This record gives sequence, structure tokens and C-alpha cells, in this order.
Amino acid sequence: MPKDIDERAQGQGINRWWLTPIVTLVCMLIAAIGLHFYLEYNNSTAQSLYDEGVEHALEGQYSRAQSLFEESLEHNPNYEAAEINYDFMSVALEVNEKLNNVDTLVDQGAFQQAVQITEEAESQLSSYNGEIINFLLDSILDKRNEVRMNQVEQRLADDPGAEELKILLWQVQSLEHEDAESLEEMLRERIVSHTATEANEKLQTNQFTAAISIIEDGLRYAPDNERLISLKSTIENQQSDFETQQQERIAQALNQYELEQEQNENNAIDVVEVEVNVNDYDEMQVTGELLSVATRPIHSISVTYKLLDEDEEEILENETYAFPDTLYPDETGQIDHTHSDIPEDIDLDEITISIEQISWYLDGQE
Repeated sequence: MPKDIDERAQGQGINRWWLTPIVTLVCMLIAAIGLHFYLEYNNSTAQSLYDEGVEHALEGQYSRAQSLFEESLEHNPNYEAAEINYDFMSVALEVNEKLNNVDTLVDQGAFQQAVQITEEAESQLSSYNGEIINFLLDSILDKRNEVRMNQVEQRLADDPGAEELKILLWQVQSLEHEDAESLEEMLRERIVSHTATEANEKLQTNQFTAAISIIEDGLRYAPDNERLISLKSTIENQQSDFETQQQERIAQALNQYELEQEQNENNAIDVVEVEVNVNDYDEMQVTGELLSVATRPIHSISVTYKLLDEDEEEILENETYAFPDTLYPDETGQIDHTHSDIPEDIDLDEITISIEQISWYLDGQE
């Protein structure tokens, strides 16, 4: 036998004593590695389910998203984001239900109530933040804009006036909606049509300033509209022509007035006839007819005349008044005066008359 057999036996005993902790360590290491991979798998699966849930939430599929967040928590109960989103999906589903009710209210024409619901839904999300919240808020805003678009279209169907159309245009301009631009253009066309109609009505009665003011107000809402620009130019041209003609008419009227005034003051009476005859009492009777060619009433018409003998020597001069006292344009008046104081040596049959002066007052004068 070998001499060192005891030493070998003693050495082999020492190796077996160290084997147990080594095996234990290896097992623990394997278990740790296995646990690590298990946890990594769960975390990875939880993250994947969470990401998928977020995608569905951002597509508005809140019920499906909530289920995915729940599955994510089953793989990782400590996943705080998944837990928060899981709880929030209940709020999202409630808000989404409200938005679905909005469509029913719009169909019923209850626009104000529909807008109020969107505002309540928005208020319900005020304490939250995040990507899903932003998506939901955008959905609420889109729904509110849709309600207001429907409200404007409903009011348009009632053929509103120009002022209400301007208010509706202002409302549509504040909306972010795919149909807002076309609706805005329709409103502008309606405003242009109303503006042109109102301006033309003013133009028909020569209210040029009012017509231009209406056009300028309309151009604030459709600044490049050729119809309004052209109509404004037409109104300005007609105003210029009218004012020129008016000045000419005024000048003509003033000239006519001056002519008439001269006529009324200096040539208002035409003598139709005047006679001097001997009456049955051997008196000289002066009679005559006067015609008013004035353009306004005249009164207190006096006629100054002379009686002349056969040698055209003055016998006497006298003033008499026509009757009636007032003559209107184209009316006639009479004079009639009897002279009984003619000298006896005058041949009455040879007496003639000479009108020296006719005077009068215009109506309103004394």
C-alpha cells in the first residue's frame, strides 16, 4: 500500500466538506438568475400591455385599454402608471358616454345643453394631465366645435339678417373644424348679398352716404369681394353725378328765382284793357281789367292815371285800387272809378286816359 494513503484519505474528506456550500451557492445563483428572468419577463410583458393600452386609449377605445392596463397590473402589481391609467379609464368611459349623449342633444336641437355637457366633461378632467388626457380634451373640443357648427348651420337655415350673420361669422372663425372654412365662406357670401341689397335700397332714394357706409361695413367682412368693391364705385360715381346735377338745378333754380323775383317786383301786372267813358249822369267813368302775371300772390294793387283833353293836356291825376284786393297768379282784377269834377269847358267825349304807374305788394309784404 502507498505510504501516503492516510494523507490522501484526509485530503478527500476536506474536499467533501466544501462541496455543500458550493452546491448551495450555485443553486441560489441559478434561482436568482431564474427569478431575474421571470421578473424581467413580467416587467416586459406589463410594459408591452401598458403600451398597447395607451395606444387603444389614444384611439378612444377606453374599455379595451382598461382591460390591457388590468392585465399589465397582473404581471406587475407595482406598475404605478398602469394603475393610474386603469383608474382613469373609468373617468374616460364616463366622459365618452357624455360625449355620445351630445350627439342626441344636437339631433334634438338642444345646442346650449350640448355645449354645457362638453364643458362639464372638460371640467371633470381638470385635475388630470398626460397624453391620454390631452387626447380626450382634444376630443371634447372637437365635439364642442361640432356642436357649434351644427348650431350655426341651423341658424343659417332660418335666413338670419345681416347683423346676425356677422355674429355667426365671428363664431365660426373661432372654431377649429374641417368644415369651418367652407361655412365661413358661405357666411361671407350671405353678408355680401345682404349688404348689396341694403346699399341698393339706399341708392334708389339717393342716400349715397348711407349706401357707402353699408358697403364699407360689408367690406370689413369680405375685404376683397369684387361685387362690393364694384358697387361702391358705382355709388360714388352716381353720387358725383347727382351732386353735379343738383348744383346745376340749384343754379337754375336761383336764376329762375331771380327772374321770377324781378317779374314779381317790376312786371307783375298786365293791363288787359282800360277805358274812360261818359256815364248816364255826364260823369267820367274809368274802368279797366288787370291780369296778374306774378308767380306769387300780390295785393293792394294801385293804379295811377291821368285824364287828358283833346290836346293831351292833363286834366287831372288820380290813384285808384283794384279789386279784389289780392290777386293770385293768372287771376284778373278790376278798376272802376267815377269822376264828377271835370271842368264844364272840357269836351267829355274827347277825354283819354294815360296809365302812369301801377304798384302792388307781394304776399307777405306790407
